Amino acid sequence: MTIQQICIALGAAATLGAAQAHTHTVAAPTTPATWPGGKAPALLTDPRAASRAGMPEREALLQAAETALERGMVSTAVLGFEQAATMLHAADSEMGLVRAWMQAGEYRRALAFCAHAAGAHLDSPSASALYAWLLRIGGQDTVASRVLAQTAERAPRDPVVAAVRRAFDSASPTASSELLATPHRMAPQGTQRGAGQMPPDDAQLVSSGVLLGVGDVALVPSASVANGLRFWVRDGLGRTTEAHVDTTPDAIQAVGLTALRLLSRLGPVNISSAPKDPFAGSPGFAIAYAASAAATPAWPWLSQGFFGGFDGAAGLRKLGITLPAALAGGPVFDSHGQLAGIALQGAATQTSMLPASMFSAFAKDSAGAMSPAAEPDNPVARMAPSEAYERALTIALQVIVLR
Repeated sequence: MTIQQICIALGAAATLGAAQAHTHTVAAPTTPATWPGGKAPALLTDPRAASRAGMPEREALLQAAETALERGMVSTAVLGFEQAATMLHAADSEMGLVRAWMQAGEYRRALAFCAHAAGAHLDSPSASALYAWLLRIGGQDTVASRVLAQTAERAPRDPVVAAVRRAFDSASPTASSELLATPHRMAPQGTQRGAGQMPPDDAQLVSSGVLLGVGDVALVPSASVANGLRFWVRDGLGRTTEAHVDTTPDAIQAVGLTALRLLSRLGPVNISSAPKDPFAGSPGFAIAYAASAAATPAWPWLSQGFFGGFDGAAGLRKLGITLPAALAGGPVFDSHGQLAGIALQGAATQTSMLPASMFSAFAKDSAGAMSPAAEPDNPVARMAPSEAYERALTIALQVIVLR
């Protein structure tokens, strides 16, 4: 497909005209260091970097692909970034591909390709910073810190690297304005699903939530939506829809959760609930969004730990998985990647979990899905954190309220 055909798919003149009116923020490049022979690393990777021939067409492809991502046209964005990459082996098109695959829910593919982008383009610190961010959100904290430290040694004054370091040092790591610029943007683009409106600027990010059924119902902490006027939910792919408070069974209300009915589906949910509650001491994953003053799109954060014993008489379980300064209400997976429960904020820093056995019937009755899974063929085998994170992207929700 040519650039002209891609522009037609995007709306041709409307796309390029809107792109000029809606300017993408691009971080200023750092001055590349030179390698032996006096050549910049980019020239050694691809000598075409020294030529301006064909670059206007390439820039148009990159701009069209960015616009496609903003509109939720992921496959079109992938095509645009891939075509731009054939014109020049450069970090910007590769970071664009990484973000497009993330917006398609392909975390493992994005992570692997970002490792290539970081290693092949050492003259682009933002590529390595994006790689460190993807590692960290997927629960690989040690590796992420090592990648970031090595990048900081190469580029001690790079603003993107410095912003990632500040975020990692924060109790609630969120993407600041420096980290939301393209091509290294460390968050999905927010896209509207179906009818309704996107959240206004004064809407608040109040909690995490869990998508259930066929993707048209969510369970969220009751306290977070109390006295709300309008409600939205957004998944880790940036897909956003309005919602309203729905009828919630008394047993679920009693433990502090409320059901939201989505105006447009975000499903289907292709994750089964665990066939039985995990035993104390068994490993698992918890997923939550970082607390933020702005209700902007974000990727969730995965943490690893162990399940605890019973927590009171309401059927809750202790959750030995630390979620510092995170928003309660996100999904908890067992070691096989099955939905084991929902994380709830307990007393002080204690985190509890509502086991899936207490809400799986509600999820099935409300949407005809979410049936319990069969026992795993290999009860010893564990799911890799990267696969668990990829599963979580579609069911871990940001809960947004206008009061």
